[in-house]
Amino acid sequence: MIKPLFSTLIFLIFSVCFNQSQAQVNTDSLERYWKPDVKKIRIISYNIFNGFNWGKDVERQNRFIAWVKSQDPEVLAMQELNNFTQESLIALAKKWGHSYAAIVKEDGYPVGITSKKPINIKNKIVENVGHGLLHVETHGFDFLVTHLNPSNTKERFQEANFIVNYIRDKGLENFLLMGDMNAHSPMDADYMEGNATKLLQNYGGNNSENLIEGRFDYSTISMFLSYPLVDICREYIAANKRATFPSPILMNVSKHKSVRSKIEERIDYIFLPSGMLDKVVDAFIFNEGETEYLSDHYPVGADLLVKE
Repeated sequence: MIKPLFSTLIFLIFSVCFNQSQAQVNTDSLERYWKPDVKKIRIISYNIFNGFNWGKDVERQNRFIAWVKSQDPEVLAMQELNNFTQESLIALAKKWGHSYAAIVKEDGYPVGITSKKPINIKNKIVENVGHGLLHVETHGFDFLVTHLNPSNTKERFQEANFIVNYIRDKGLENFLLMGDMNAHSPMDADYMEGNATKLLQNYGGNNSENLIEGRFDYSTISMFLSYPLVDICREYIAANKRATFPSPILMNVSKHKSVRSKIEERIDYIFLPSGMLDKVVDAFIFNEGETEYLSDHYPVGADLLVKE
């Protein structure tokens, strides 16, 4: 009687382990679309925190490379490419499978982009817009990558106005605008006003140039929304899940989510025109797990359907 019981027990253990292993299989390769010439591409935008400490933090850079490879994006936009050159950015991009790259400048806090497909550089603007505006075309879309002023509401608003006028003057239609906007969305207002109480204190009250009369500033993002552009992460992610800054890589930031929520804010975005909404499948803010220790910002991303 003991042997059959033992055999049954072994069989049950094997079955459970097998079912669990099957559940962990990556199903991305099993996705299908009814049109054979349509595929899904992933776009990610990431502020990488002082260019991995001006290139000195090799350990964090290696973990970053591993994370990007795990996401396998077709396009990766980055801010704070401190100490990077065109050549060093291409060399880094090749480590996650991108053969093409472009950087807006090689000093200060540059923005840049890498891609699996060739990049057509349309414009590099370093005046009138924060840390720069890089305009390229790849994968059939125009990409605008920027990083707005971090410390002055009025200057940020003027930079946003410059970008909107640039989009209008160029007559852009199929494009994505992304980056660290250092600004808050009116779509997050109710959540922020009720939760980010310590953040408001940290900004410094009525004398802060990052506030408007002591209150959070929503005018910069409103400028983009009123163009009109669509804040794609807002379409897919609940207000209490939208934080993009700060992460607990900073030692003065609590690891307790309930405490951290009092200073968290969403300042990183992906915008696109409403005419492109039918191409969007998903949007993401990767603000859990290993990204908590890759940068002080969290990355944002979107999946789009495109024709091959």
